[in-house]
Amino acid sequence: MTALFWEPRWVRKKVYYEGIEVVTCQDLITKSYLCPICVNIDEVCPEGKETNMLNERMITFFSVEDLIRHMRSHATHKKAKRIVVRKEE
Repeated sequence: MTALFWEPRWVRKKVYYEGIEVVTCQDLITKSYLCPICVNIDEVCPEGKETNMLNERMITFFSVEDLIRHMRSHATHKKAKRIVVRKEE
């Protein structure tokens, strides 16, 4: 029988875009990223451990650029969580 659903393999990953560093989860199968503001990455991809967690709240992005744009959109929400952004020198 063939599987008809996606089973991710999440790992913790540090990504960079235009001097911005983000620690997030990346799926080894699709190479997609999770928003670390929308999802608790400590639950989805604990340091040094691969998981296959999946739920309807997970918003995935196929590029780091799209992930960063999405994360910036959180700043427009009044109830947004605070994030720390460091510019690489």
